[in-house]
Parts: sequence; C-alpha cells; structure tokens
Amino acid sequence: MSKQANNEIICANLREHPAVKAWSRLLPRRVEPERIEILREKKGSAIYRLEWVGLAGSAVIAKRCGQADAAVEQTIYEEVLPRLPITVIRYYGSVGDPDSMFGWLFLEDAGEEKYAPYLEEHRALAARWLGRMHTSAAHVSAADCLPDRGPGHYLEHLRSGRNKILRGLTNPELKADDVVVLENIVAQFEILESRWSQVEGFCEGLPRTIVHGDFTGKNLRVRAGPAGIAFLPFDWEMAGWGVPAADLAQSAQLRTGGFSANPDIVTYWSVVQDHWPSLDLPTIQRLANCGKAFRCLAAVDWKAQRLAYEGAEWVVSEMRIYQAELADAIQAATWR
Repeated sequence: MSKQANNEIICANLREHPAVKAWSRLLPRRVEPERIEILREKKGSAIYRLEWVGLAGSAVIAKRCGQADAAVEQTIYEEVLPRLPITVIRYYGSVGDPDSMFGWLFLEDAGEEKYAPYLEEHRALAARWLGRMHTSAAHVSAADCLPDRGPGHYLEHLRSGRNKILRGLTNPELKADDVVVLENIVAQFEILESRWSQVEGFCEGLPRTIVHGDFTGKNLRVRAGPAGIAFLPFDWEMAGWGVPAADLAQSAQLRTGGFSANPDIVTYWSVVQDHWPSLDLPTIQRLANCGKAFRCLAAVDWKAQRLAYEGAEWVVSEMRIYQAELADAIQAATWR
C-alpha cells in the first residue's frame, strides 16, 4: 500500500496498539515499531504499516479483516504461492483476534512504486505473471479449500447488486439523471441474466485455476531489482477457484486502471498456450470480455450498498463508468 500525505501517524503507546499486540504473538525479533501508519480503518477491518519491525528493518503491513477473508488469504499465502514459480511478497504469518470474527495477517510492505496500466511494459509484466500463476496453480491441491469463483459467483453479484440499486433508487439525494444511470444498469443486468446460460456454456469447457479476483492497480506493485522488475500482487481476499476470466478483464480506464490491471492478452496467450493448447487467442479475448462483465457485476454490487446513505451522488459517478464498461462487454459478447 502506498503512503498518503494525510495518513494518520501513531508514535505513542505503540506496544498497546492492537496491531502490535497481534504482531508480538508471532515472536518476531523486533516487536515495537518506530511508528504506526494508519492506511485504512473502517467497520472493524483495518490496515496498518508497522515501521522497522520486519527483516532488515523493513516495514510490515498488518491487516485486520473478517475471519472468512483472512482464511482465504492465509490459504493462498501458506498453501499456494510458495508452490508457484512467481514473484510474491513475504508472508510473515497470521494470528487470531480477540474478536473471533476477525483475524490478522502480516505481510511485507510491497513498496511505493505503483503498477501503471497505461505502460505497455507493466501490462506485459502482469500478463506473464498471470500466465505463470494460472497455469501452475491449476494443479495445486489447496484449491478445495477456496471459494468458488465461477459464473455462479458472479450471478450472485448480479442479483445482489440489482436489489441494492432498486432499494437505493428511493434515496432523495439522487437527481433525475442519476436515476437514469441506475435504471440503465438494472436493464443491463436483465440482459446479462437472460443470457447467463450462454456465459455458463462458454465457461464450461475452459480450464479452472486459482484466480486473484481483484486484480486491479490498487492491489499491485512493481519493484526494480538486479534481476529486473518484480511484479508483486497482494490482497488475495477475493481469490478462489474458477475460470481465469476476471483476472484478464480489460478496462477502458487505462490511466487509473479502472477495475482491472489490463494485462496484455497476446503476452498472456504466449505464456499459457503450451499448457492450455485448446485456448487460442480469440478464445482468450472472449474470456477477457467475459471477465470484464464479471468485474463490473462485482464492482457494482460492492458500490451499490452505499446508495442508501448520504453521498449517493458520488456513488453514481462511479456507476457511470461501470455502465459504459458493461455496455461495451455486452456489445462485444461472443459467449456462444
């Protein structure tokens, strides 16, 4: 995670901080940090940077999240990533929280250099990493412990997101043009649901593997080193088992990354073709378009819960992006 100028810094009573107490249970050489930077705090979940407690004085990211999410990430970091021929961030371990509904994960700070989806070099780097990860993870036994990330998962997002939008339409903050955007998204959802059997049919014959599930710029870093640029994804709480569609999604928002890292499809195909010879380039391009729809459905579902509260007009500004991306995915659909 990147440092922000407005992040709160804690410099006093550090040993009494919940993150430090949890970190101490891993028995590290250094327990008390130089300082704690609050990267995120909301609804019980939180992310902190503990300065100078990691190896060679490095920072450690302490992440408090729901027990189910923590279990998924723990499985990925302990049972999956060490068995794959890819670059990964260091995983220090995990511990429980006094509140049994939550857990703590401790990870290497991935650094400050963000992934830039508008750079061809970065998109090719992401594609090569994904190709190696997807093909090698297809045979990892830990897949049985991970949640399903097939078409059924995204159909649940579709239905949940639609219900949230319909409830949010009663928010008096919404202007007439905001309502039009939301109603158009509901109409797009209806179109997708009516074609869902085509989506399932297309995905049925494709390889299954472990997918990251939230493969977007905010969860990616790059790091220059003697061996070249290392690609470092994190935040695996949405990971699971399914077709590798969502990870390949392409967003038109190249400058910001939108909801996707926009990995280069041709480069990805060059990596996976020897492992999955049945996947030709046109099929992978269709898979990426299917993933675009998947990511839109998930993003709308996540954002739509805020429509019932103050600031709904800001949510709709993001929904406009998803409406445009969905329109493009539906128009380009060749799932048959």
